[in-house]
Amino acid sequence: MNKQLSLAIGLLFIVCCSQAQFDTSFVKANIRRCADSLTHAFKTRNWELFTQYSYPAMVGTLGGKKEFSSYIEEVFNQVPDSAWKKYEQGKILQLVKTGRDFQAILELHSIIEWQGMKVTSTDLLIGESWDGGMFWTFFDSQGDANNARLINPSLSKELIIPKKMEIKEPISNPATPKSNR
Repeated sequence: MNKQLSLAIGLLFIVCCSQAQFDTSFVKANIRRCADSLTHAFKTRNWELFTQYSYPAMVGTLGGKKEFSSYIEEVFNQVPDSAWKKYEQGKILQLVKTGRDFQAILELHSIIEWQGMKVTSTDLLIGESWDGGMFWTFFDSQGDANNARLINPSLSKELIIPKKMEIKEPISNPATPKSNR
């Protein structure tokens, strides 16, 4: 009888743990899908789509979807497309469940070469889902927990926001070959 009870408890434990793992995998896949849409929208300069995946409070702060899209377009049109060498999501660093909602921290890797400088950075995006992890919106934390909590006062205290990593270096021209005299 003890063996049967132990086996039943063990199976119940395995089922519960595997369901939790499935949920996390499912949610992480959706984070990646939505972050991929955000980065694709940025790279193709589809500001309407970019706005769709941007944190709603940020969009509202600038007056709504149309105004936010126009603002983002104005800011990034100053930088030529050719300057962006990389703009893609990285690892999901943290995922927290807050009731029915989820919050996450995700890396965003970028390289820009512009105005004689090469800037390589890893920004930290804060993601939030209000529908159980299906759809995600994001904002840049600027690597600052206080800034992130000003943008979203309901951020979980469990989220640990790392500092932004950025390297700035001048773009060096290849050495001019010396001519034979």
